Amino acid sequence: MNSYVFYINDISVNVYQKKRLTPELKKALREDGFHKMPFEAPAENESAATDLMLRHFNDNADMLKVFAEDNAISHTIFATLYASSS
Repeated sequence: MNSYVFYINDISVNVYQKKRLTPELKKALREDGFHKMPFEAPAENESAATDLMLRHFNDNADMLKVFAEDNAISHTIFATLYASSS
């Protein structure tokens, strides 16, 4: 199984097999405005690695959405209690 890394800029995401990523390629990517995403995917091929990355970030976005909703509810309750006690 190979390890894949992802580089992103404003409009695209590139996936590379980690062991084939040379210092020259990294430098060229930086010059083109790409930066490395904080995620590596162990997968059989680029397509599977991309699917893992998308699933990972979608799951995190969903969890963040749930957290924000829960946090908003508790904040509203505490703000109401504070306002009514003043």
